[in-house]
Amino acid sequence: MSNQNQHGQSGNEANHSHHILPDSTAFKILGILLLLTVITVASAQVDLGSFNFALAMIIASLKASIVCMFFMGLKYDHKENTVIFSTSIIFMTIFMILTFGDLLTRGNVYVKLGEGELGSLTRPYKILPEGATAKKARFQKPWIATPEIIAAGKEQFLNQCISCHGPQGLGNGPASGGLNPKPRNFTSADNWKNGRKPSQIFGTLTKGLGGMPSFGSLGAEDRWTLVHYVRSLGPEGEKDSDEDLKKIGIDPNSTDGGAGNAEKVIPIDLAIEILSSPEKASAQPSKK
Repeated sequence: MSNQNQHGQSGNEANHSHHILPDSTAFKILGILLLLTVITVASAQVDLGSFNFALAMIIASLKASIVCMFFMGLKYDHKENTVIFSTSIIFMTIFMILTFGDLLTRGNVYVKLGEGELGSLTRPYKILPEGATAKKARFQKPWIATPEIIAAGKEQFLNQCISCHGPQGLGNGPASGGLNPKPRNFTSADNWKNGRKPSQIFGTLTKGLGGMPSFGSLGAEDRWTLVHYVRSLGPEGEKDSDEDLKKIGIDPNSTDGGAGNAEKVIPIDLAIEILSSPEKASAQPSKK
């Protein structure tokens, strides 16, 4: 019985022994991996259109397979494990190529639609759910500061900004310690990278700057209230001209609550139609 147990243990050890990869084979595999890396870098310098991504994925999958087969020992493991692992890599590669290939072959969906009522899809449209109605503006011409607008901006500031800029706007909020550069001190008129005009601050809020994220998800009206509040914390700054406002898509003579061309609302079904068929959308009649 003892001999049988010893024999069984020896057999199990033989079946589970680790394969020692010869140095010569290891160097050959290393050379192949380096060659594939050079091919990857070289192919990235050539514009092959949508095939660039497919080629990169094929090479990356091949390299991963080689590493797993030789350095992780799959080649010397049970054959079914090799088949399962290799098949999973192949299917993952096919899935990613087809997914990203779809994105790469759609063309430019952000097309100009002419001067009709839809304007251009390159502007940040707000899409309403079916049956919803646009929120009524609280302020007319919110790009012009009023006490009410500044008070509304203070509420936005306390909700959105004090963690970095502090309650007084000094740039010393609780989250500022780990930030470099430090958050803007709104009480100072110095070194505003994008300028301190209302339209310039509005653009910074919309697009973000450096470590500051974009606040484009806020409605245009809320962004304007923030603009005027942070300006109120420091010295009086230069005001916008009509041309400054027009540069960010605002009609100074409009009373639409500040949306102008900076924020439009379209129904969700029309948005889907535009994105799925740009040619059809470009034929939309102009609104007279």
